[in-house]
Amino acid sequence: MSKKLCKVAADLRAAMSATMFAIAFANISTSPLHANTDLPIPEQAIEILSNYCLDCHDEAEMKGDLNLDFLSIDWSLKENRKLWENVHLMAKGGHMPPAKKKQPSDEERETILAWLDSSLLEHTSIGGTLPRRLNQSEYEATIRDLFNLNDFTLPVGFPRDTEFHGFNNVGEGLVLSPPLMEAYGKVASRIADEVYPPKKPTPKSTTRHAGPEDMVLSFSAATVKGDSLLLASRAEQIMRSCTWPSRIEIMASGTYRVTVSTSQFRPISDEPMILEFRARELTASDRSFTEIFRLLKEIEVTSESPQTVTFEADLYEGQTLLLRWTNAELDHEFNNLADQMEAWFKRDPRFLAAWQKAVYPDGIVTERGKFTYLRGRNGWDVVTDNLADPELDMSQAKMDTNMTQQLLKSMRGLGGGTYSTADAMCHYYFENGPALAVHGLTVEGPLKIVENPTDIRRRETREQLIGERKPGQSDEALARQMLKTFLPKAFRRPVDEQTINTFLKIANQHWSEGASFEDGIHLLLRNILISPRFLYRVIGPNEMDDYDLASRLSYFLTQSPPDTKLKKLAKAGKLSNPETLRREARRLMPDSPDHPMIQSFTGQWLDTKMLNDIMPDPKLKFSENDIKIAKAEVEWFFSAILNENRPLTDFIDPDFTYSTVGFAKKIYEYQDPNPKPKMDNYRVDVRGLQLERIPLPRGGRYGGLMAQSAIMTATANGVDTQPVLRGVWILENILGTPPPQPPKSVPALTPDIRGTTNPKEMLAAHMADGACATCHKQIDPIGFMLENFDPVGRWRENWPKIDVPIESSGTLPDGTVIHDVTDFKAWLVDNIDLFSQCLSEKLLTYATGRVPNYKERKEIETIVKLNHGAGNGFQDLFLALIQSETFRTK
Repeated sequence: MSKKLCKVAADLRAAMSATMFAIAFANISTSPLHANTDLPIPEQAIEILSNYCLDCHDEAEMKGDLNLDFLSIDWSLKENRKLWENVHLMAKGGHMPPAKKKQPSDEERETILAWLDSSLLEHTSIGGTLPRRLNQSEYEATIRDLFNLNDFTLPVGFPRDTEFHGFNNVGEGLVLSPPLMEAYGKVASRIADEVYPPKKPTPKSTTRHAGPEDMVLSFSAATVKGDSLLLASRAEQIMRSCTWPSRIEIMASGTYRVTVSTSQFRPISDEPMILEFRARELTASDRSFTEIFRLLKEIEVTSESPQTVTFEADLYEGQTLLLRWTNAELDHEFNNLADQMEAWFKRDPRFLAAWQKAVYPDGIVTERGKFTYLRGRNGWDVVTDNLADPELDMSQAKMDTNMTQQLLKSMRGLGGGTYSTADAMCHYYFENGPALAVHGLTVEGPLKIVENPTDIRRRETREQLIGERKPGQSDEALARQMLKTFLPKAFRRPVDEQTINTFLKIANQHWSEGASFEDGIHLLLRNILISPRFLYRVIGPNEMDDYDLASRLSYFLTQSPPDTKLKKLAKAGKLSNPETLRREARRLMPDSPDHPMIQSFTGQWLDTKMLNDIMPDPKLKFSENDIKIAKAEVEWFFSAILNENRPLTDFIDPDFTYSTVGFAKKIYEYQDPNPKPKMDNYRVDVRGLQLERIPLPRGGRYGGLMAQSAIMTATANGVDTQPVLRGVWILENILGTPPPQPPKSVPALTPDIRGTTNPKEMLAAHMADGACATCHKQIDPIGFMLENFDPVGRWRENWPKIDVPIESSGTLPDGTVIHDVTDFKAWLVDNIDLFSQCLSEKLLTYATGRVPNYKERKEIETIVKLNHGAGNGFQDLFLALIQSETFRTK
């Protein structure tokens, strides 16, 4: 692109960015405008405030940075509504005035609460989501959907999303910084290159040769002997059965001429040896299975004298040739190998005795034996030395001895001996045959250019994007045709002619300066992908319409843009019908633990996303695989409660969990009543984790969110537990009553803790400080209730290091005495609407991109109560929240 055009594109991006900010902040209103919003505070309320609040919270004192000394309130200001909403919260919870201060009567408290409630409801509107940019996962999914790029991911170093109220998809946190705008521009260019890649020069035909020394020797799959490379075995993994040229990489997709010189090495039958050629991507793992690579040719090798075979095959950029002897006698598959070794042992007892001594050198039979050091050449040397030993012990060299049976069992994969045995036996065949010899390989080409799968996908994407050019159709007309179909997909709603003309003008200017048609479309794509209407979901000033609702529903439930059915319903204006919306929500509802919505929501709500950054102390014996299982437990658990419409109390005190039996025994003291053979007792999820539904007794220590290993680990630091952190976590994520940030007057360190002997005494000293006591009376009883769980969720009776009994009892703010987590779970089950309200607010924050305001929380409260009366099913609540006015309002 010319310097002038680079400047045009840069100027356009800058203009569009400026437009984006103008739209974002000029057209959004979070509340309706009232004719008179600055209203006097009623006399009764002023008197109550004066008697009980202003001693600490007037303009002079301002304890906690709070001033309530006003005669009137401008309710149109969001900050004023938030301030008085917090006053309502503290007064209703009995947190203010502090316990040592004079307290209002019940009647006075009700008077102030009633005034605040009516005022907040009158002056707060449902809605108010700020312009909501696609977050990283939504952006990636949208690009994949638009361009059929199933493997698209953002480049390393792409600016991360900012979390707000615990989630990375809240409008207030999704700012568009200059570095992020620059990153979007680079990705847009990368995507445009995927559709219209820069033209490559026509490749020249070359001839490349690989001799035996140029072929890869992986494990014991092959070896060089004289002027030949020998293949000796077959296996599923390429690293144990194949070879490939180390210096031949296909640089251009095309048809190539392949010539190979090959022969038999000491055959034992007249059966032809079959040499197989496959096309292997160089980026593929050496542990890949042979069958995933495209078969090119099979040739029969029939002579001990070298024979030359030539054939043509299509090879793609980034590939090389993979060679495999498909009918080799030696097979790495454990049953076939063991059958072969068993037959050999029957024929030759001395051979059996040599292997027995190699695996059990001290004569003691163990389950695994000493296979590790036998792998490869070293193993065959050990067996050979044993065969040459005149004093070789033959006493156990019978097929019915325990040593022989355990040896064969190990070779069947049940004791870890399969690969070691096969890798050692390869060297027998390298020395004695039969083996297949490769003397040289030549690759010539490309003879002609062919499309590779990426080229075909790009062509198909271009055809879908542009459509078919009609006879005599101009570049401008074809581009207009493209914009009419592509812009509604990219912007997730219809576009008008003015929008089409605006983008078409960009391409026309580019063509007028000599650019090709393809370069013009390339420029259009780049500009579409940095448009506010692509990067943001809703940016207009109007009320939320069916297209906006389709995007909200789809990104909430699928993390992806609306599908064809949603778009059709939006076009017909039917999606806003509550029953239609419920039906579509039910259709799109995540139905498996590995669903993106479940992983994203639980990871952020419950902080299990932090587990990847926590490395538990080695003394806890909690491995990386344990961390994966712990995180998966939460996702399987959440999915089951949602899809089975189980009551919300099951989040707190269920009769089941999902785990592996081994993990449940290790962490949850699980006793399997019906133990099964190890290899049958699991179910595998799509990530390869072995999970199953495990029964638990209700009312016990374990079970439910507060006893899951993932959550106990996420609320610790990998080394020890932190009662305050866990207490705050429960208040915020389970009860929905997060304590306020500590006032500036509160010191960073605790007050005088001299004389304390355990963590509870230390925090008791902290609570003696009036500045700390109000919040810590809520936090500490809950935090210490969880102290019986160590940093990874195992039960313990004593605090570590000081080895004194854990004091987990406490008193909740409502006066309920709890002794441990079982008491708290029972209390919360009896007060389950607290949790239901909290979870509902979290779900709607995640779904709408805004934290519910006072009026919205009132609607949620009504939904929770109605759902409780109708059976309290989580799926029912989930769908009712989607039907709510809060969800359906911008």
